[in-house]
Amino acid sequence: MKSQLILVFACGLVACGSIENSRYRNTAMLEKPPTLALQKTPQNAVIDDSIEPKKQVGGLDEKVVLLDESPKKLVLKQSISESWRTVGTALRQSDIKITDTDKAKYSYYVSYKLQGILKNILSALNEEETKTVYLVTLTPQNGDTLIQASLANRNEQRSQNADENVMQVTDDSEGLVESLYHLLRDDVKTE
Repeated sequence: MKSQLILVFACGLVACGSIENSRYRNTAMLEKPPTLALQKTPQNAVIDDSIEPKKQVGGLDEKVVLLDESPKKLVLKQSISESWRTVGTALRQSDIKITDTDKAKYSYYVSYKLQGILKNILSALNEEETKTVYLVTLTPQNGDTLIQASLANRNEQRSQNADENVMQVTDDSEGLVESLYHLLRDDVKTE
């Protein structure tokens, strides 16, 4: 009985394998991939597959150094023209507003608000918040770029505030330099 069962099972398997079904052999009806046009490369061209496209990376890490001096300064390990673009990009990506630029002198005029506890105290005392304008200057130094910030002069302060009466402005240029440092080191998106 067992041998008969095995014989019937074996015959069934052979019968299944010997049936020709044309739908499995005819591939004419299957979808074909599109034909792509080939671009010819010059015969002497070198194809380098190791070059990867640039990705947006956050921050410059070790390319930015905060000097332990007074007043605070930054060193950006880029040429002056690269630094001009990088600092401009960083300022546009932050809440620091660029009010004017002078590319010939590598200077940005920016509107920067005080940060932290000092900001809260001053804004409570002064109901009309005035915009404080700072001058951010870039200077070439041994292939790198030195970045400094200082309070803009009184006329520039007046031109940015509608009331034309500028109260005593508190200088937070060191806070601006620290903000720029953290922005450049951690957050700026470069191409």
